[in-house]
Amino acid sequence: MKPEMTIKECACGAQYEREVRTLPIKDIGVFECVDCGARLEIWSGRSVPVFKRIKAEAAHKRSA
Repeated sequence: MKPEMTIKECACGAQYEREVRTLPIKDIGVFECVDCGARLEIWSGRSVPVFKRIKAEAAHKRSA
């Protein structure tokens, strides 16, 4: 059975595809938005979320 994919949106407008995968061992982790650093999810267990960025409200490009 294919894992269900959902969309998780941060308050800053960035969007992420979220999918849950089952691991053979327990994992503890946290996912933070790459744009603003907001904590979007915390997990502990064998079922863990996997995130893929799909949209950013404002691209943050800085020249060096």
